[in-house]
Amino acid sequence: MLTEKIVYIIPGFRHTPDTKAYKEIAKMLKKEGYRPILISIPWKNTTISENTKYFLKRYKQIKTRRKYILGFSFGAMIAFLASTKVSASGLILCSLSPYFQEDLSKTSNSVRYQDFQKLHFATLAKKIKAKKVSMLYGTKEEKSLKKRVTAGFRQISSPEKYLIPIRATAHDIGDPRYLHTIHKLAKEMN
Repeated sequence: MLTEKIVYIIPGFRHTPDTKAYKEIAKMLKKEGYRPILISIPWKNTTISENTKYFLKRYKQIKTRRKYILGFSFGAMIAFLASTKVSASGLILCSLSPYFQEDLSKTSNSVRYQDFQKLHFATLAKKIKAKKVSMLYGTKEEKSLKKRVTAGFRQISSPEKYLIPIRATAHDIGDPRYLHTIHKLAKEMN
């Protein structure tokens, strides 16, 4: 159905769609007229690039004009990377992880770390194909995450972008303040 509004929900690292917070987000989105699709990412022994390819296969299966992508933490990284490959009506990056080339200082031989080293945020930000970008973060999150989100926000060239700090909130998408903010955004998306 081409008029259906779909929101893909990508959980954070090692989170699963059956976690209470993601079920709550899906419920509130459904209430606002969206069809939520919870994505189960195979985190074990995979890189963020592999996880993004996996998500894109799911994303391309449904044909509709109004698709949104919501991701939390590593899920937000997947959402961000995916938005450089496919068009979306909206992109909601919740607590985007600070694991891009610009954020990494030490060296490591792990495959996952080497994959992060290939991801240059400033270059990727110019390739975003989402019409609207919302970046959320908790004011009590790690300094490196807050720096990534605020610096990243400035680098995104989308004319319709929003930086949304959530007061007194840590790295927890299940926090009632985080859920309330997502619900408010869902009401405002078109």
